[in-house]
Amino acid sequence: MERRKQLRKYIQRAKSSLTLERSIPIAQYGLFLALLSSASLVLISRLFVWPYYRQIALGAFITVMAATTVYIWWKRVNEREALHTLDHYFSHNELVTALSFKDDQDPLVQSLLSKAIQNVEKAFADFKARKKHLFRPKAFIGLFVTTVVLAILYMFPAATQIEAIEVEKEQAVIEDMKKEVAELEKKAQTKEVKEQLQELQNTLKEAETAEEALREVVKKQKELALKEQQLKDKQTASQDGAEEEQSLSKEEVEQLKELAQMQQGLTENANATQTAMSKLGKPASNSLQNAIASANQNASSNKQNNQQSSGNAQPSNQQSQASQSGQNNAQSGSKQQGQGQGQGQGQGQGQGQGQGQGQGQGQGQGQGQGQGQGQGQGQGQGQGQGQGQGQGQGQGAGSGQGGRNLLTTPNRVGGSSETSVDGGALGDGSHVSEQQGNGPITKGSIRPYEEVIGSYKDSYLESSERLQLPKDLQNVVQSYFTSIESQ
Repeated sequence: MERRKQLRKYIQRAKSSLTLERSIPIAQYGLFLALLSSASLVLISRLFVWPYYRQIALGAFITVMAATTVYIWWKRVNEREALHTLDHYFSHNELVTALSFKDDQDPLVQSLLSKAIQNVEKAFADFKARKKHLFRPKAFIGLFVTTVVLAILYMFPAATQIEAIEVEKEQAVIEDMKKEVAELEKKAQTKEVKEQLQELQNTLKEAETAEEALREVVKKQKELALKEQQLKDKQTASQDGAEEEQSLSKEEVEQLKELAQMQQGLTENANATQTAMSKLGKPASNSLQNAIASANQNASSNKQNNQQSSGNAQPSNQQSQASQSGQNNAQSGSKQQGQGQGQGQGQGQGQGQGQGQGQGQGQGQGQGQGQGQGQGQGQGQGQGQGQGQGQGQGQGAGSGQGGRNLLTTPNRVGGSSETSVDGGALGDGSHVSEQQGNGPITKGSIRPYEEVIGSYKDSYLESSERLQLPKDLQNVVQSYFTSIESQ
């Protein structure tokens, strides 16, 4: 039995050697095919924009090498093949003959085993010394050429490949946005907020560019801000006691808190995405930048308001009620009319008569502003508390010498407030250019409003941000389109 074990050890050694000798040529050809497939994909990617071409080429290389490994394992040498190969180096096939008999007690078998053990060392040495064909010149030439070509393709990428890399980076930004929105959706507790964030996730899956995805995030942030404002208005009305039926439920209170948190998260997401796009050399459009800036401003103001309301809720309520009653009183008697005379002095001597009309706004119990114009000009302003509007007409003549720095204002009928002059500098302002064209006018086609409501909504929202409309008016526009989309 011991003799058989000794012989099988040599057979196992011969099996390992034969397996290695067979695997090396297969590995050479497999490596050549892997590099060739990778180089072919890189070469094809130069013809058109193919995102992730590098990852695909690497995947092809790994796939071919894995297939080569499986093929080597499939073609491995078995023990019977190693036995006959090693027996070839015995003079009279003692190894196969000795191992073919099972009865070790037979004197003939014992003699064969003894003779095989005596010759096995020399036979194995002859087996190792035989001529081997481990390296394949054709495979080595193919490896060298393919490696050089692949290196040149990577060192000198085409314009399409550079653009594909930029698309990859942009897609990475979108994926980061999706992950952050998914995390926000997991944190949400109320059903409506979860539905809003799930809708945003579905929209981001269809986004092709980072700017498109960023626009959807900003749009959703505005919708959440509108919903939050509506709940705040309802809460304010319930606190004032105007409408007891509109008191917030427990779920709506939780929803109001979550809306503020989700808005903050979406705002941070938008800021991070805008920074990433700038680093990629693809900054967001001006309208989108203005929208993000407006969202940041609203978020900061909401944060400050929440801090103030949490620290001093009762005084702020009293202050808002007093301000509201002051405005109502001012509006009830805001329009007044009066006549006055204005005199002015200018350089030189001269007399003149003129008529002027003026309108103004002030704060107070019906206080206002008046202006008179002639060859001499007069201006007057008044301030108080509340809101009011006034109109005045007057005639005046002026003569005298000196500078034009002295101004008199017409006396307001029924008014006794002091006047002050606003010395602030004028801003540059902005203008909207108009373009006209002579293109032909063609008859349009009728389309369902579901297909065009999105473009109309984006256009109106961008126009409201560009024109810097009041926040209340922006909320009305946003609420209008939200009500249409919910139908």
